[in-house]
Amino acid sequence: MGILKTCPKCRSKLKIDIDGIQVCVVCKYWTKVGTVRLDSLIIFT
Repeated sequence: MGILKTCPKCRSKLKIDIDGIQVCVVCKYWTKVGTVRLDSLIIFT
């Protein structure tokens, strides 16, 4: 998986931290580069 360009939670721009963590500047969503955190996303079935 590549680098995310937009936040999956609020669709804002993600910033890459020096430790290899992507952080949303608006809602503070964070994930490691190359992965996606699914715990903050809600899936309705």
